[in-house]
Amino acid sequence: MIRTYKYRLYPTKKQIQKLDWTLDKCRILYNSCLVDRR
Repeated sequence: MIRTYKYRLYPTKKQIQKLDWTLDKCRILYNSCLVDRR
């Protein structure tokens, strides 16, 4: 049996900015790695 847990976040405005920045950098890095892989 597999269980799944879902969590809801309620970040502050400052935390949202940091999350956006971090996810943006992760996206750029991931896309760059995909290009290098070709």
